[in-house]
Amino acid sequence: MVPHDASEPVGFVVGDGTTRIGIATDLGCVTHLIRERLRPCRAIVLEANHDVDMLQNSDRPWQLKQRILGRQGHLSNETAADLIAEIAGPGLEQIFLAHLSAECNRAELALKTAVQRLEKLGHHHIRVSMSYREQISEVWQAL
Repeated sequence: MVPHDASEPVGFVVGDGTTRIGIATDLGCVTHLIRERLRPCRAIVLEANHDVDMLQNSDRPWQLKQRILGRQGHLSNETAADLIAEIAGPGLEQIFLAHLSAECNRAELALKTAVQRLEKLGHHHIRVSMSYREQISEVWQAL
């Protein structure tokens, strides 16, 4: 179970005994259990829903902004980057940023935030890519 204001939200970790892939695209906050489940993954699809400034300056109703920013809402670029930094290690190869808000985020902002955080920590081996609603994303192939 993951923290989100939908009916029974879930995240997934799938594996074949050698490779594990994590999928977490509707999170309001990051829990200890989420960190521990994603830590051994080689690839992760992770929500980076919004840029906080863009959301706060948007024309969206105040109640919606509060819901998105709350513990049952969605992860910001910064929070997603924090999670990536916390679980990054030698086994993590690929991050796909997903579930970006069309109105309150930009791919380049989400990507820049995650990449800069990883580079600051010396994790140059981890590739960060975007996933898209309207086109096919890059393909990851385990090394």
